[in-house]
Amino acid sequence: MSNGGAVLLTGGTSGIGLGIADALVRSGRPVMVVGRDSDRCEHAKAALSAYGEADSFPCDTTDPVGLRAALDLLETKWGPVGGLVTAAGQIARGSVGEIGVDQLRQVLDVNVVGTWLAIQTVLPSMASQLFGRIVTIGSVLGTVGSVERGAYSATKGAVASMTRSIALEVAAQGVTVNCVAPGPVRTPMNTPPGTSLDPGAAEFTSRIPVGTWGTPADVAHAALALLAPDAGWTTGAVLHVDGGYTAI
Repeated sequence: MSNGGAVLLTGGTSGIGLGIADALVRSGRPVMVVGRDSDRCEHAKAALSAYGEADSFPCDTTDPVGLRAALDLLETKWGPVGGLVTAAGQIARGSVGEIGVDQLRQVLDVNVVGTWLAIQTVLPSMASQLFGRIVTIGSVLGTVGSVERGAYSATKGAVASMTRSIALEVAAQGVTVNCVAPGPVRTPMNTPPGTSLDPGAAEFTSRIPVGTWGTPADVAHAALALLAPDAGWTTGAVLHVDGGYTAI
């Protein structure tokens, strides 16, 4: 496990998750991508396998049985899991008066419950090895507010707090838990069909000191550093990768 071992990556079929998966396989880390859509999983597997060892497992990332099966497949192929990235996420747009309870529960399930279950799935294996690197994917909106993003912000604030607390629980077991919190990044999730960017893109761009939106590759650089075997003294951190968005 000189390179840190294989990585389980939820939400790795597109956007930030796929960008991190791509960077991992190019660095020599085997990756098991988990996503809800079987066709997307196969496409991601084919694309990633061109650069390194990769496989995919289609399941709902809020399903503990499916996540366990994905981990079992990873460990059968490559040995004990060394890393986890929880990139599965869902956006929610709308004011507090517009977001209904069903939509709120859905985004909470994907962003919060899914993150919790993925961590819960890998921790026994990591603790038994006295080694593991967990990176959750949060958002700058878990730290600062934004109009009509209250539901989404609530979930990402929860991810950041969860990360800090679990990091304290497992620090003595050789497992680190950190959160990468991206600013505005160009991904399919924030680009509705028929548009070039999120409807609030201009507002976000004006608040980014470097003047541009980020890319999945920008986020991947930070995630890979936290997944490295020698990153053992960094835990419980929330790292904003945002072009200076939260520095204002």
